[in-house]
Amino acid sequence: MRPILLPDPPSLSTGVPEIFEQGGPQNVVRRAVVIGNGFPGSENQSIGLARALGLAENHLLYRVTRPKGGIHEWLHWLPVGFHKYLDFILRHLYLYSRLMLRSKQTKYISSENSGNVGLSSILEADVNKIVTMARETYEKDGPLVVIACGRDTVSIASSIRRLASENVFVVQIQHPRSHLNRFDMVITPRHDYYPLTPEAQEQVPRFMRCWITPREPPQGHVVLTTGALHGIDYATLRKSASAWHDEFAALPKPLVVVNIGWPRRNCRYGADLAKQLTDALLSVLGSCGSVRIALSYKTPEKVSRVIFKELGDNPKVYIWSGQEPNPYMGHLAWGDAFVVTADSVSLISEACSTGKPVYVIGGDHCKWKIADFHKSLRERGVVRSFTGFEDMSESWSYPPLSDTAEAAMRVRSALAARGWSLRS
Repeated sequence: MRPILLPDPPSLSTGVPEIFEQGGPQNVVRRAVVIGNGFPGSENQSIGLARALGLAENHLLYRVTRPKGGIHEWLHWLPVGFHKYLDFILRHLYLYSRLMLRSKQTKYISSENSGNVGLSSILEADVNKIVTMARETYEKDGPLVVIACGRDTVSIASSIRRLASENVFVVQIQHPRSHLNRFDMVITPRHDYYPLTPEAQEQVPRFMRCWITPREPPQGHVVLTTGALHGIDYATLRKSASAWHDEFAALPKPLVVVNIGWPRRNCRYGADLAKQLTDALLSVLGSCGSVRIALSYKTPEKVSRVIFKELGDNPKVYIWSGQEPNPYMGHLAWGDAFVVTADSVSLISEACSTGKPVYVIGGDHCKWKIADFHKSLRERGVVRSFTGFEDMSESWSYPPLSDTAEAAMRVRSALAARGWSLRS
């Protein structure tokens, strides 16, 4: 089996100089601000959308940093603003106590405690700075697209829109849970609205339904996707196929790639699923040319221990466990089939963007909206359950998921409705 040859993406250029586009250069969007939370799964969604909008080379990345450790881990469910305020108080109490003890030692007032108590200001999202930039550069550089993803970014993104609504277009990825009118557009998976379905309502006691979000159907500025946004498309796969040619081209076919995530609230598992996975892989190994297994940085040790014990010495199997360079993009480009643990919407979405066979294992461990996500993919013929009875040399396909491209089209339409256009 050979890797799929992917065509070049269609050009979006209109060939019209900026000065002639919809009222002049001040109405042309040339740049973006991405507000992340430090988690690759969230930031990749925002960066993927920026890339689909043609702004990959002209975006700034800011981060909302949540304090970690100690009391912050116990109160992780509270808003990031509370954690920052608490961190501010604790930091100053710490400094005050040290100064009282060592008032004569002025050299202490440096960064002695910055690694454990304070927060780094590097790349920290600052509402006032971003708003000032949007206002002061509007005439010269045009409007600013702000793309944020994740719960911790909600307050920052909504504040930017409130203070600079005439200069920015704010996109919030993932459902913010309340007050959707704070954003110009909300992009969220369709399964986020699973709580409104009759099936979900039956699972929730009536007195608790008022606490479950979302409570209302999607509004007109809400874009529903099948899975998570990402930066995987024909162009990136072609580039990755070339970059990883020397490592993957000579591997026996079919190449089966196994992506392992980690347990989540709605998809809990442990060594039991790891043993189920290794048993199934050993059963299909005869129809595999080679197997590449990738563990996530959050994969529990009890899971990875089983993987290494059962498959670590198998000559057909290679296990990647974090060393650089990360072969993830090479796996997507050169893999002939994928096996993915059911917990990760992002890993499954990215594999399903290739159009190649995708098998999911552990779906019976998932519930609520994650189970609804799996159901929607099965109904579309995009994924199949991994049982250990498959012939991995069998090739089947489907229309690749294109959530990011479709979301980008919706953003373009919304910008056009405001008289703005993206730089061609």
